[in-house]
Amino acid sequence: MAAEISTSRSPQKRPSARARHASRRSFGAVEQLTSGRWRARYTGPDGRMRSAPETFASRADADRWLAVIRADLLRGTWSAPERADITLGDYTEDWMRQRAPQLRPRTRDLYRRLASRWVLAPVGKGRHRVDLAALPLRTVTPALIREWHAAVSLAATTSASTRGITTQTPTAAARAWARSAGLPVAPTGRLAPWVPDAWRAAGSPVAVAGGIAKPGAGRTSTAQAYRLLHAILATAVDDRLIDHNPARIPKAGHVDHAERMPLTPAEVTALARAVPDRYRVAVLVAAWSGLRPGEVFALRRRDLDLTTGLLTVRQTLIEIAGQPLTFGPPKTAAGRRIVALPSFVVDELRTHLARHVTTGAEALLFTTSTGGPVAAGTRSRALSKARDAIARPDVTWHHLRHTGATLAAQAGATQAELMRRIGHSSTRAAALYQHASLARDEHLAQTLDRLGRIEAVLPTP
Repeated sequence: MAAEISTSRSPQKRPSARARHASRRSFGAVEQLTSGRWRARYTGPDGRMRSAPETFASRADADRWLAVIRADLLRGTWSAPERADITLGDYTEDWMRQRAPQLRPRTRDLYRRLASRWVLAPVGKGRHRVDLAALPLRTVTPALIREWHAAVSLAATTSASTRGITTQTPTAAARAWARSAGLPVAPTGRLAPWVPDAWRAAGSPVAVAGGIAKPGAGRTSTAQAYRLLHAILATAVDDRLIDHNPARIPKAGHVDHAERMPLTPAEVTALARAVPDRYRVAVLVAAWSGLRPGEVFALRRRDLDLTTGLLTVRQTLIEIAGQPLTFGPPKTAAGRRIVALPSFVVDELRTHLARHVTTGAEALLFTTSTGGPVAAGTRSRALSKARDAIARPDVTWHHLRHTGATLAAQAGATQAELMRRIGHSSTRAAALYQHASLARDEHLAQTLDRLGRIEAVLPTP
């Protein structure tokens, strides 16, 4: 009798309800939970299984979420979602540390101070208090950035204005400003006609308790803080920690500064005569070369060729609060340059060298009375009385650079020539100095008149 072959099968387990609702797919898995909602999971490139941060009301929603994740993987833009759990404070610290070697010392110091004051510390009070540093990157939203920006703006304005700006009419503000600057004000309060013009040229400052503050005080600090935060968050986007930059406030990083009014040649001469003798030629060099203040006060004997009248800019003075004065490379690569001086400035330099400069190629051209480098505060004090003497209380050392660049443009320098002379690599920056002046416009009109008469064969008056 043939052997009986059994066709019975071993009993199999009945699939669970969860398994019946789970779907197999080419990427990821979707399953329905006992609550009725749907969960999506996938395996990342690192072999780890990850679930969506939330469950979905429908299977289609879960499928769409997985489709987005798969697209990110195919594009190479996927990043582990847990990386975005890093706080903004920790990420800022990393960002600063990683960029420090590439930054100039003053820029590094500025970033450190801005981050400490506005990003790493809470800003604002009460319900408007914002502590960005404690928040995970993924939770920073545009609305939160707007709230932070408003708090920074208020705090920076309050700080810059000390106790707040008083309400004043333009005439009263000009009068208070004139008195604080030591300018003549009649006992009746009447102002000379030129005083309101000088007040407007100085940026229309108004009096505050403890000093003078300009309208919009604190705007520069606010804009700098915003630019720093925007840069940090932009890097987080590049690192794929967040998918967009939440800092999106239009023009928040831009400040419209009051226009610096260049000095006339006569004002430059008067200013040079009014400063202490050891800084007189420094005023002339700054105003007729367009050098930055730090470049002027870093010049040494070896940088000056009296025969050709050429100055070589090799370094700049670096000043950081709480640290000794040092010297470093110019602000940009374009800052390394050779500048030709007018012959009358070269003649003044010859006399200055004999009176105030020690021998030796490394001797600084301009020093303090003790022979040390001249810090920003020292050179500002040297201008303080002199600028009042010429009724230009708005003048700073940077005005002299501005003057030198403007005079070069008015003398006919092309944009390329101006960029090389002032050490700018940006055409936009060079264009700031190409002012239109009435005297220059009159000169152009006379030239056009001569051209017109030649073409029309008209008699010259």
